[in-house]
Amino acid sequence: MTPVESVQVDSDHGVPAACRAARGAWRHWARLDPHERAQVVGRAARILAAEATPIAEAIGIASGRSAAEVWSAEIVPTLDALRWLAHRGPQALRSQALGRSWLQWYFRAGRHRLHWEPYGVLGVVTPGNSLLFLAAPQIAAALVAGNAVIWKPAPAGTAVAFHTARIFSRAGLPPSLLQVLAGGAEIARDVVGEGVDKLFFTGGASAGIALYRLQAERGRPAVLELSGRHVAAVLAGADLDLAASGIAWGKLANGGRNCVSAQLVLVERSVYAEFVALARAALASVPAGDFHAPAPGSEAACRRDELVSDALARGARLIEHAASGAILVADVSPGMRVVEEEIQGPVLAVAVVESQAEAVAWINAGGGRLSASVWTGDLAQGEALARRLDAGQVWINEELAPVAQPEVTLAGRGASGFGASRGLAGLMEMVRPKVISRLPARGRRRHYFPTAPGVEGMFRATIRLGFAVGLVTSFRAAGALALSLVRLMRSTRDTA
Repeated sequence: MTPVESVQVDSDHGVPAACRAARGAWRHWARLDPHERAQVVGRAARILAAEATPIAEAIGIASGRSAAEVWSAEIVPTLDALRWLAHRGPQALRSQALGRSWLQWYFRAGRHRLHWEPYGVLGVVTPGNSLLFLAAPQIAAALVAGNAVIWKPAPAGTAVAFHTARIFSRAGLPPSLLQVLAGGAEIARDVVGEGVDKLFFTGGASAGIALYRLQAERGRPAVLELSGRHVAAVLAGADLDLAASGIAWGKLANGGRNCVSAQLVLVERSVYAEFVALARAALASVPAGDFHAPAPGSEAACRRDELVSDALARGARLIEHAASGAILVADVSPGMRVVEEEIQGPVLAVAVVESQAEAVAWINAGGGRLSASVWTGDLAQGEALARRLDAGQVWINEELAPVAQPEVTLAGRGASGFGASRGLAGLMEMVRPKVISRLPARGRRRHYFPTAPGVEGMFRATIRLGFAVGLVTSFRAAGALALSLVRLMRSTRDTA
């Protein structure tokens, strides 16, 4: 198989050449049956499964994550997503026959069919906090749907991206359909500037909005998965041990760098003190080597310290600063930076609320609402509360893990972006609808000029029948329609 080549990004012609090559390749790929395209993704999944160990090691080296975490959070869910796309993708992309309403019987009957067509060349920009799982399933969905992909990974993920692209090439993906462009933010801007048909961006809000402006100026769509600000609500009656351990794990997984890591916990007053004590114990018990904390003096560590200092100066309490680097701050309130800004790091803030209504108001007023969680002993209560939360995904009695399921979609609200990734909704972001309507080649069209006298009476009678309630009313409306048709035929005959 032809290997995927690296584009020379230090050349002024690198990005334009890549985009031209992709545009030249995608039309033939789009004409293939979705099952043929899905077979390539299925073969790529099998190759990745066979060679998972070296790519897991590369991810671990680049990200600092433990081997167990890389396998559970990157390798397994990626393979699961690719397998699901290979099996279910073609079915979701099938064309569908559309129904015809009898209410418009006056118009000549036709057949209408909904088709799903690829956009063409997609720009996919992926972050450094998840080098495989936030990228490969999205790229596979784009390919199954018939698109070509220009992939701009985070600098830390360049080696993993090239490895992944070579796997797709070995699986039979034709040349130029998946190209990796290495580099910084300027490469992403150049890709958008070349006119990709749709942009898929996962990462920080400021960078994503800047790229979206460029895309919007060209009148082209985008899907943005931006910074999260995950809030957990712990209700009275919840299993507090489970809630504390689950939220601590969700916070510290991947060093707190996940966009759906818990940042703020809202706890009902009756269980507030007990939860704070249990959360402190849960964070303190995590060995330092079990998660990747920001290096002392790093930009991330300095920002973390800034946010914590701001909270303490405004009246919050420092409950724990564990040897592992995890920090627990209690008694936070709206307006504190630790509450309002996203934290990419192992800092957990806790606040007391008087009621579920207050928790809902606090969560729904937040900027980034990518995800939230509810901890409760009453599942019906949790479901009802989840429906009131304006967040793209709500977990009941869990953190993080639901995202890994291949059919689960992640979709932002508010400042967390718009559009969907992963699952069926994410796959359908890769295509656009086209309806083809087919009518007989011959025959009279009643609605063409000249308009028949009295036709408006027939339309009124049709509406009365269509919205009649009860047998008697329906019978009378049908009689009125029949009478209007007789009058219409007479007037047409007289006119003729």
